[in-house]
Parts: sequence; C-alpha cells; structure tokens
Amino acid sequence: MTMTRFAQIVKWLWHTSWPLYAATIFLSNVLGAIATMLFFNWLIPMPAKDAFMDFSGPLPVVGIGYLVVGSIVGAILTFVLFRPVLAWQHRPEDHDPNMVRNLVMRIPVYQALLCATLWLIGIVIVTSMAASHDSRLALVLGLVSLLGGSVIVLLTYLEAERIVRPTAAEALAKRFEDSTLEPPVTLRLRATWLVTSAVPLLGICLLVLGHHYGYFTDSAVDLFPAILALGVTALLAGFAAQTLVIMSVVDPIHELQHAINRVRRGETDVAVDIYDGSEIGVLQAGFNEMMRGLRERQRVRDLFGRYVGTEVARRAMEERPELGGEDRMVAVLFVDVIGSTTFAVNHTPEEVVAALNQFFEKVVTVVHNNKGVINKFQGDAALAIFGAPLPLADAPGLALAAARELRTELKDMPLACGIGVASGHVVAGHIGGHDRFEYTVIGDAVNQAARLTELAKDAPGRVLTSVSTLRGANEAEQARWTVLKSVELRGRGELTQLARPIRPTLADRS
Repeated sequence: MTMTRFAQIVKWLWHTSWPLYAATIFLSNVLGAIATMLFFNWLIPMPAKDAFMDFSGPLPVVGIGYLVVGSIVGAILTFVLFRPVLAWQHRPEDHDPNMVRNLVMRIPVYQALLCATLWLIGIVIVTSMAASHDSRLALVLGLVSLLGGSVIVLLTYLEAERIVRPTAAEALAKRFEDSTLEPPVTLRLRATWLVTSAVPLLGICLLVLGHHYGYFTDSAVDLFPAILALGVTALLAGFAAQTLVIMSVVDPIHELQHAINRVRRGETDVAVDIYDGSEIGVLQAGFNEMMRGLRERQRVRDLFGRYVGTEVARRAMEERPELGGEDRMVAVLFVDVIGSTTFAVNHTPEEVVAALNQFFEKVVTVVHNNKGVINKFQGDAALAIFGAPLPLADAPGLALAAARELRTELKDMPLACGIGVASGHVVAGHIGGHDRFEYTVIGDAVNQAARLTELAKDAPGRVLTSVSTLRGANEAEQARWTVLKSVELRGRGELTQLARPIRPTLADRS
C-alpha cells in the first residue's frame, strides 16, 4: 500500500465515528482496569496483600504489563473483526449487504465479548499469581476483578451501541427483517440493573462476609472506605449506564414522535433511521414501511383521481363500489373539438397530442373551478358532470357558468369547439362488469348535451343550452343568456327551445 493510499484511508477514517469509537472503548477499559487495581490495592484491608501488591512486587508489574499488552491486542483484534465494515463503508458496491448488515448490528455484542475475554484472561493471570502467594488473597482479588470487569463490559456494550448508530443506520437504510441482531430491550434494562446496582451491593455483602470469616483486618472500620467506594461506584456507574440505556430506548421514541408530528402536518416524505437490532429496530422499520404504504396509497389515489376524477376516486376509496346506480338531478356539459380530423392530417401526432392536452387543461381547470367533475375524455371530446357524485344546490347554474367561462378561455386556442349544456334526471353509478367498471351517468340529459354540442359548432359563440336547463339556474345566471328559436334535436321527437350566452359586454353590464 502506497503512502498516498494510506493517507487517504486515514483521512477517511478520521471523518467517521471510528476514532471516537476506539478512544471511548479504550479509555473505558483502561480506566476501569486501573480503578479496579487501585480499589484492591488501597481499599481492601488484607495484610497478606501488602508485600504482594507493592509497586515493586510481581502483581502490579504483571498487571500493568498485561494492561498494555491487552490494550494493544484488543485494538488489533477489534480492527481485524470490524475490518469488513470499514472496507464496506469505503467501497459499498464490493460487499454483500446482508453480511455487512449482520456484522454492523452485532458490533456492540462482539465488542463486549472481546473485552470480556481480555478481562477474563487478565483475571486468570493475576489470580494464578496471587494463589501461589495466598489462596484467600487470590479469591478476593478474583472477585474484585470479576465484579469490576462486569461493570466495564456492560459500559463497553452501551457505549458501542450508542456510537455505532450512524453506521448501523447506513447498513439498515434499505432493509431490516431480523430483530435478534441485538439483545432485546428487556434484557438490556435488566442487565444494566444487575451490573450497576446488584454488583456493587454484592461487593458490599462480600466485604461483610469476608470480615465475618476473617479474610480482612479485625477492625470493621477498615471496611468503610471500600464500602463507600462501592456506593459511589454504584451511583456513578449506575447513572452512566442508566443514561446510556435510557438513551438507547428514548432516542428512537423521540425520533418517531418527531416523524409522526411531521406526518400530522401533512408531510409524506418522512422516514426515520433504523439503527437498533432489537424490537426498536422493528418499530423503526415498521414506521418506514407504513410511510411507504401511505405514499404508495397517495400516489395511487392521485393517479386514480386523474383517470376518474378526484371526487369519484375519494368515494371509491372510502366506500366499496358496487355495480348499479341511483337517480340524480345533474347538469351535463359536453365539449367537442371542431375539425380535429383535419387538424390531425396537417400536424404530426406529437403536435396533435400537445394541442389536445393544452386544450383540455383549460377545460379541466374551468370545470373544477365550478365544482364540476370531468367524467371522461372521448378522443377529442370531454364530458363534465355537475351534481354527481356529490350533489350540488345549483348544478344547472354552475354548468352554465362553466360553459360561458370556457367560451372565453378557449377562444384563442388553435382548436375550436362546440359546447352544449343540458340538465335533468339521470342514473349515476358504476357501469360495467365486476372486474372492470367505471363511474358514469346515463340519461336523456347526456344525449341532449351531445346534440346541443353538434348544433353549437355552427352557432354564434358556439355555446348552446336548452331553455328548460336555463330555467333551473339561478336568476343571475339566467340574465346572462338569451333565448333563441326552437329546433328538433336529432333523435328526439319534440322541439327544444335553445339559448346562448349574450355578448360579453352586455353580460358584464347585467
């Protein structure tokens, strides 16, 4: 490896959480080992340890030597164990994501097991040396080291779990299915109580029992410093461990609460980081999965609404659509493009589609602004309904207002059109088969609107309605229309009196 390559790796590592991770784990174990040695040397009242624990004696020398060697070995083993994670972070595309995911989530457990192994080896070494000097000394030294090591190992796990969160979130960004990658929350809480509260209390009990059986000096007062130190340890270590384990539970809850509040404000592009390998990780993944489903449902709803209309889509989502219909009083507006065949001959298909989209964009906007629903597009024609699926108090007036507005909005378009408006009783509902149906309206008003549209193509202003429809509108809207002659519409055996909008200037005055 060249120096340039090595410098790049060092620079990359420095900008990750691994330097903090290494420093925290190293300091915790080193300081914990030193505190355990000082506790045994200064606070345990055993005459037999004086010569053995003198700084020039064999035990401190071996203990300090093992502390140095153990720290180096621990750092090397940690690097070897987690080297695939470092390589994955540097080049994600070259590694199996499942392997990395499992390894990252088990980092706290592996780190705690590694530290526990080094502590056990050290305990075996020092107690073996103490046993050659005095069996009681070896027993007390082994118990003190074991209890102190258990506290440090737990803190190591909690610290590793906290610091490795960003890497865990990166590893679990796409998928999380296994809730056994880390100890469950219940086990963490119980282990924290056991090590930070039960262990110091057990140490105090052992001191009392040891004094009773003559392990220590005759004066019980000599035990007071050791008991006080264990009490302080319970307070400090308990506070540190409880803080870490509480943060491991509360932090994800706060993040979920913040995410839920964002969803309540209407945001849908919301997700939380998944960095826990227990039930909490399942909860985080479940929230993200729920939000993906919500976004998918919203997307389907929007897409569905574009095809069948927003109101029809909303009712279909809220209710279970069934074949059949109901009698409704509605107004129907029909828009049909004039000369679309000639326009298609003289223009490319792309130009025809662009022109139709621009044309119908205005039609949709005007209809929706007047509380109507675009029921369907039929090639170069559009059918709009006023009064279904939601009832309207003045459906004819709104349809007539939309027709007048369309006349103004579409007059400068390259495509001309005829517009017909009719009202009456229709059957509105779902028509088709059980596997494929659509919401539509069927009745004489629809046919009449289509016939009026045919006549409107050749009429001044190109907008027509019937007098019967006009009479159903409000008085203000009626004043904007003028009555024409009666004609017989195609397919109908009776005369229909027509009406069209008056000139815009007169309409404005009225």
